[in-house]
Amino acid sequence: MMQLIKHRHDDGGAAAVEFALVLPVLVLLLFGIIEFGLVFDAQLTITHAAREGARVASVGGNVANAVAAQTSGLTGVTYTLTPVTDSPTRGSYYEVTVRYTYPLDIPLWGSQTLHLNSTAQMRKEN
Repeated sequence: MMQLIKHRHDDGGAAAVEFALVLPVLVLLLFGIIEFGLVFDAQLTITHAAREGARVASVGGNVANAVAAQTSGLTGVTYTLTPVTDSPTRGSYYEVTVRYTYPLDIPLWGSQTLHLNSTAQMRKEN
């Protein structure tokens, strides 16, 4: 009868090397997804602020307070209010542009800044 000899292979070291090679990619992907969500949230926030600022301007309210209330979680937000009078196709309207510089920081990728802006227009009501 033939005797079979079983050899045991220790693959623990290979798994550790593979994990070390894949880990930076996974970390980059994870933090990239998180940062994308935060940038998307900031863009939605300034879009709502521009829309609310234009709405408030169209009824004669305080645009600074409206934009500040919408962007209370963001620092360094700026806005411009442009009244456009007697446009040939739309009449008189207000245009509000909100700008925000987002500090993008992804581990293993580096730091950058994104310049986000949003513009909204509303017809003058009064």
